Amino acid sequence: MATCRKISKERMALKISLAGTIFVASLGIGYGLYVGSNAILLDGMFSFLSMGMTGLSLYTAYLVSKPDDEQFQFGYAHFEPLINVVNGLLILITCLFAFITGVQTIMHGGHDIVLGDAIIYAVLSTVSCFSIYFFETHIARSVDSELVRVDSQEWLVDAILSAAILVGFILVVIFDALGYSKWNAYVDPILVTTLSIAASILPIKVLRRNLKEVLLVAPQDSAQEHVDQVIAELSEKYDFDDYTHHFAKIGRQYDLEINILVKDENKWTTKQQDRIRQIIWDRLEDDLGETWLSVSFTAQERWL
Repeated sequence: MATCRKISKERMALKISLAGTIFVASLGIGYGLYVGSNAILLDGMFSFLSMGMTGLSLYTAYLVSKPDDEQFQFGYAHFEPLINVVNGLLILITCLFAFITGVQTIMHGGHDIVLGDAIIYAVLSTVSCFSIYFFETHIARSVDSELVRVDSQEWLVDAILSAAILVGFILVVIFDALGYSKWNAYVDPILVTTLSIAASILPIKVLRRNLKEVLLVAPQDSAQEHVDQVIAELSEKYDFDDYTHHFAKIGRQYDLEINILVKDENKWTTKQQDRIRQIIWDRLEDDLGETWLSVSFTAQERWL
């Protein structure tokens, strides 16, 4: 039941995010073209990319809840970090393109924008983005969903972009009042350049975290320490001749393989082996949750 509630809340959050993304993307692209602001257009394009990725994340949330089948015999958990990596790469590419565009515009003398309408957009977008960010952050914490967490980070980036755009346009008003209107043409490209650098920080973090899972890098956390501790204690208590184990985290699922060397075959009956498996499961279940656990016993060192 708990898993069902988690999946339900996860899908609800992503559906609300998708609806919000469609609204903000349409608003940003439309306003950006109307007022002639590359900063607003960047904000809209960022939301447009997020729309596609949110839809993909929603489909991934459905996939990872499915059991293993004939086609994907190890389940669908590996789709989650893979989608997050694609998501992070797209955002990073968008930031790079925006940075280049901003620098080129500055070098060509900047450009003017329709200020009044631009400020209206910035207010609407900032409020919308921060609202959805706080909502998704709450859901991500309550159900411990990496998909919703990554999606909320996109909303945070978008919210920061919109807030910075709002501040920039307010500065234009101040410059006009102080008689420095000749610098107004540079405000928009400077905003684009600065925001593209700031916005690239979060996708880099997402890539760093999820690439480790895609590459099956062993998690260096408390879960890894607990696994090492439990197996070492069992080895000492039940006098294993030797053992090896392999541990990885893929999305919301842990994969744990344990190979135990037992040279006295008479001592290690099938019943005794199953008892060890049950003890391992009971000791690790709370920490690892959804786990693909494999515990094998062998009398030959070559199979370790």
